[in-house]
Amino acid sequence: MDRTIVIYKSKYGATEKYAQWIGQELDCPVVSADDFNKKDFEKYDNIIFGGGVHAGGVTGFDLIRKSMRKLAGKKVVVFAVGLNVMQPETRQQLRDINFSKKKVRGITCYYCPGAYDPSKVKGMDAMIMNMMKKMLEDKKESEVTEDDRLLLARVTEGADLIDRKYIEPIVREFKGE
Repeated sequence: MDRTIVIYKSKYGATEKYAQWIGQELDCPVVSADDFNKKDFEKYDNIIFGGGVHAGGVTGFDLIRKSMRKLAGKKVVVFAVGLNVMQPETRQQLRDINFSKKKVRGITCYYCPGAYDPSKVKGMDAMIMNMMKKMLEDKKESEVTEDDRLLLARVTEGADLIDRKYIEPIVREFKGE
C-alpha cells in the first residue's frame, strides 16, 4: 500500500473518531490538522482529510486548498462530517461551496453523519445553531420538508449518528477492494 496519512480538523470529536477508525483500517498515521506540518505532505502518496461541515464549508479544508501545488500527483480524498441529511441537493451544495474552484476539482468527497449535543455547544457555534433552529421553526408549514423536521429534531434534542459503516467506501478506495 502507498504511504497514506489521515489529517483531520475536529471541534467536538466526531471527525476525530472517523479519522481514527480510518487510520486503524488503513494502518496509517492520523494527525490533527493543528499538529500537521505542510512540509510533511511530501512524505505521503495519499492524503485523506476530514473536517466538520459548518455553514456548508468543510472546517480546515484550507490546509488542502492552499497546498494543491504540493499535492499534485497525489491522491486526495476528503470526508465531511455533519448533522444534515445528505440529499442530492445538499451534497451538490457541499461540492459547490468547497470543490468548485478549478484547483480542487476532482477531489473525491465522502459524507459521514456526525453528532450534536446542544449542551456542549457554546459561543458562536451556539448562536449559529440557534439561528438555524429559528429559521427552521419559522418556515411556513407548507414549505417544511421531512428533512427540515429531522434536522430541527437533531438541533433541538441532539443526535449521535456516528457509525463505523460510513468509513467503508473510503477504506475500500484505498485498499483497492
